[in-house]
Amino acid sequence: MCAHVRFRVRALAVVFVLMWFAAPLPLAAFQQRTMSVEDVLSIRSLSDVTISPDGRWVAYVVTERDFEEDLNDTDIWIVGTDGSEPRRLTFHKGSDNSPGWSADGTWLAFRSDRGDFSQVYGIRPNGGEAWQVTDWEANVGTFAMAPDGSAIGFISSAKKSETDEELEELRGRPIVWDSAYAEDWSRLWVAQLDEGRALEAEQRSPDTLFVNDFVWAPDSKGLAFGVRPSPTLRTNRYGAVYVVSEPGAEARLVTSMPGGERTVNWSDEVGLIVSGTAHEVGTFNSQLWWVPLEGGDPFSLTAGLDEHASFVGANDRALYVEARHRTGARLYRIPLRNGIANGPPEVVTDDALYYYRFSTTQDMSKVAFVAAGPADAPDVHATALDEFDPQRLTTINPQVEQFALGEQSVVSWESSADGEGIEGVLTLPVGYRPGTPVPLLLVIHGGPSGISSNTFAPTRGAYPIQVFAGMGYAVLQPNYRGSTGYGERFRGLNRGDISGTDWIDINSGVDDLVRQGIADPDRLGIMGWSFGGHHTYWGVTQTDRFAAASAGAGANDLISMYSQTDYPEFYHTYLGPKPWEDFELYEERSAYRYVERVVTPLLIQVGEKDERVPAEQSIQFFEAVRAIGKAPTKLVLYPDQPHGVRQPRLVRDLISRNVEWFLKWIPPERDLTPES
Repeated sequence: MCAHVRFRVRALAVVFVLMWFAAPLPLAAFQQRTMSVEDVLSIRSLSDVTISPDGRWVAYVVTERDFEEDLNDTDIWIVGTDGSEPRRLTFHKGSDNSPGWSADGTWLAFRSDRGDFSQVYGIRPNGGEAWQVTDWEANVGTFAMAPDGSAIGFISSAKKSETDEELEELRGRPIVWDSAYAEDWSRLWVAQLDEGRALEAEQRSPDTLFVNDFVWAPDSKGLAFGVRPSPTLRTNRYGAVYVVSEPGAEARLVTSMPGGERTVNWSDEVGLIVSGTAHEVGTFNSQLWWVPLEGGDPFSLTAGLDEHASFVGANDRALYVEARHRTGARLYRIPLRNGIANGPPEVVTDDALYYYRFSTTQDMSKVAFVAAGPADAPDVHATALDEFDPQRLTTINPQVEQFALGEQSVVSWESSADGEGIEGVLTLPVGYRPGTPVPLLLVIHGGPSGISSNTFAPTRGAYPIQVFAGMGYAVLQPNYRGSTGYGERFRGLNRGDISGTDWIDINSGVDDLVRQGIADPDRLGIMGWSFGGHHTYWGVTQTDRFAAASAGAGANDLISMYSQTDYPEFYHTYLGPKPWEDFELYEERSAYRYVERVVTPLLIQVGEKDERVPAEQSIQFFEAVRAIGKAPTKLVLYPDQPHGVRQPRLVRDLISRNVEWFLKWIPPERDLTPES
């Protein structure tokens, strides 16, 4: 490309990026247009759907980015299942979340950071002023009201002891590895309720256990709680479940399966149900287990479902669970008889949309949930359980109708490693003309047991898929072996073989799209976060086919990563031995060993406070690529951010840099002016 043409393309790219960040026009000013970065950032997210006991109301949480205050603003909303207009209940500038109905359905409890500490507050479904329910000298975490409404249980730390205060005054507060101060231990507390306000709380869990979760017994006296032996994440696999039958009773162990478990439900009809894999490490299905309270081994209620099962509801006739199914998600009904699974799982939902976050009424007659599709933003829906007929109750992002989106579909191919069938989600450029080769960008999910779903995807984390589609790129999200949604066998196919056949699965998808004439082999890009960043590092060391790459929070040196991450047991699952037991294996599967091969322009992004894949991994690869000098590279550290960048202004930078990077190195051939 001659110099003046190169300059014109770069100049157009700069103009395009600036226009792409401009504030959206009023909806009446145009019909349909391609999405901009600002459009992506304006999308409101939906979570915490919970239906009232009588099925009249659905509460939910809406989150939107506030760039002026530079925070994620979450609020409680409510909508009637009769189709009445949604109403916003809370207006606090900050975090109002986790709504839960009182036993009689007359008020909502929720968690809010509106004071010095996060506490539980209450509000009526018809609005009015919220009132403070708990008054605890620490942040309140998970909470739940007793079935009869007489009390509230919550998880929080204890007040700092006088001994700790004196010691800290004398010697400071050093960080002792794999240890914690007394106030870092989460415990279970219970307080009686008096007209919606918590009285003095009493501790129900032992001092020596860190509480993860809990459920109330149906008699509103007992509780079951999931624990681990210390606050450190790596002790999750040693978790267990305890039961305390009444106030003042001693907690007793009722189950301790390999791999740990958590409590999910306790009812008269079925009994105590916990969730776990029953394996210390591995890629096994998370199942739901019935626990005999008087002793004996738990037995699985979901063994007939070959996927991770998440509890939705249960009565004496059926257990309802949600689970991924390939690139979709479903609600299943498992028949029960005498508390035992009595037949194979039955699919309740259709496959028209992606269904998730289910919540049932007390009598199991109605269910509320979130539904979304490739061109449908997530919204609250509801239906009767005996006949699935979803009714949309909200329109949280009405502006989506104004966007021209790239066509999205599920594609499949055979891995050149061994012929294994692989699927992925392909998004074509807006206005794509069949038979026209276009630049292709790979967006690789993390995990590796994550999943790319055929659902609404204006962005996948740092990567604005529909913005890329509007610019003229095709985007492929491959579900390589190890992905969730395809059963336990498929999820375990990369155990002992990461950066092996799983990478071949991904690369084979690119080959297939090139053969079909969709992907231009000279204009290929690759990107991914977490394990997707790992794959990106690996990809640019194994091939020079990519014209640009962006690696987010990826590991490249597995030997050092083992001692840097907060969860080294990950490598027990996916490699097997520890580093000192097989240095050659760890080196062989480390991109750092092959870093001299990198010739692909590489952008690296990571949170400064990332504990899962610490920033040292990104710095190490960047310094090597820069010193070798074969490829342009840039490293961006996001201050105070964890494994995923959360602060709105930094998210804007995160996404914008990826747009700029791929525009620079793989400029699309179409007119760079956004459609109007």
